[in-house]
Amino acid sequence: MWWVLEYFEHTVFAFCVIVLVQAWVASRHRGLVVLAQEFMCLLPGVRTIVDAFVKKEVGNFVRQVTHSSGLNAQAPNVQLPKKGIPYNELRQEMEALRKSENILEKGKVFAYVYTLPDDHFKLQKECFSIFEEPSDYSVDHDLLVKEFHQAFLHENALNPMVFPSLRRFELEIISMTSGLLNGDSNVCGFLTSGGTESVMMAVKTYRDRARKLFPYITRPEIVAPITAHPCIDKAAHYFGLRVIHTPTKNDHTADVVAMKKAITKSTILLVGSAPQFCHGIVDPIAELSYLAVQTGLPLHVDACFGGFMLPWVEKLGYSLPVFDFRLPGVTSMSADIHKYGYGAKGSSLILYRNEDIRRYQIYSYSNWPGGLYGSPSMAGSRPGGNIAASWVAMRALGEEGYLLKAKQLMQTTEKLKKGISEVEELEIVGNPHMTAFAVKSVKNLDILDVADKMETRGWVMERLHNPTCFHISVLPHHIGVADEFLTDLADSVIEVKNENKVKKSNSAALYGMMASITDRTIVDEFIVEFFSQMYQHKTHK
Repeated sequence: MWWVLEYFEHTVFAFCVIVLVQAWVASRHRGLVVLAQEFMCLLPGVRTIVDAFVKKEVGNFVRQVTHSSGLNAQAPNVQLPKKGIPYNELRQEMEALRKSENILEKGKVFAYVYTLPDDHFKLQKECFSIFEEPSDYSVDHDLLVKEFHQAFLHENALNPMVFPSLRRFELEIISMTSGLLNGDSNVCGFLTSGGTESVMMAVKTYRDRARKLFPYITRPEIVAPITAHPCIDKAAHYFGLRVIHTPTKNDHTADVVAMKKAITKSTILLVGSAPQFCHGIVDPIAELSYLAVQTGLPLHVDACFGGFMLPWVEKLGYSLPVFDFRLPGVTSMSADIHKYGYGAKGSSLILYRNEDIRRYQIYSYSNWPGGLYGSPSMAGSRPGGNIAASWVAMRALGEEGYLLKAKQLMQTTEKLKKGISEVEELEIVGNPHMTAFAVKSVKNLDILDVADKMETRGWVMERLHNPTCFHISVLPHHIGVADEFLTDLADSVIEVKNENKVKKSNSAALYGMMASITDRTIVDEFIVEFFSQMYQHKTHK
């Protein structure tokens, strides 16, 4: 292919110059933008030639810069190791990488990093050691993750050429996660700062894709079940889209028939969850995949919560619907490493089925006097510590480590569910698929009163509505306290039953009031005012 391009290169160039001159004569008073537009219209085939030429030149450039840094131009297909790599071996690898990138101390970098490893730098590392959220896997694992986080604390992934190790980490994380979610060699993606950013990038990607492929769509729409995470709505709010929410079925899964009816000529994206966070239930992604293929629409699966747990739950033999890239209609997935991937907080990723989709995520601006600018995420600077910590967390655990932790957590989950089902006033909501579920009342008992009583016993409870219930995410630190939780829960139920109060508790009264307000804009105003007052500070005169 390339020799054909090179053969015609001079001929095409000469022809383009002739057309360019003709176009300039015709539009010299209308500016270069009009000129470029007319030039492309006169030669429909030029776009293909230009694209091929750009890919060739970029490929040459990438090979040059990666070769100079000792890396491959294209990352190898890296799989999650079967067994976790020994900690000392990973530490040795970290030391080698840091020595190879010891460029800050040489004083030859003019951007990206604004600190030096002095006493001030040391103080910040100590603060991270104290306040950084633990992964809850083990003390040794936590220490290793923190060491990598601190070692790359001030490195910046904004420019992939300055710190080659960060590029390697990111590519290998993407590759390992793609394998975990049954993606083929074409699956690609980027790391982000969390699940919200991953989903926002997916929405931005499909919006920009629709702008190019379907320019007649002036107000693009997303069809998603009501249980989809609000970050979908947040992304739509930021990027000028509209979310069409559809009801769920009685089992709290997405109603695919309702979603199909909600599709219009302005629909650009379908969304499903694996699982939805509210009740820990996986949507019927296979049915949504069929709908996506049938309608030609992309399908994003939000697996931020379950992406690093569901694969292991499936391997353990639990009944689980297919939810990943095995389904042909799934075009993208999001998954959080800082949840059940046990990485440092602030690490997630977005995966796409192929590069043709992913390229719409990348933002570029070439007219800035400060240089050529490009960015694959919402953030410009991307902290290298989170990337390094995620990479080492995955390699240190390996398949065996993840599988062991999933087994322990699922056993704890089943124990909790069984104990709750033995309390006649309580019931598990729907049929949860992994280490999260919701609990509601089946008798004349206010479940939010029960949640308040649990908090007086030291438990931090998550409250939900529609239906009113409380939510439990089973985490590693719950493995040893399941019996204590069940005892306190049973006592809380008895206490609420015996009190027979007229006045409701704080959360019960609040949620009851919010449920009675039909104008949801008032509720939204309440939420905004809550955050405004929570972060108020007094002005000192």
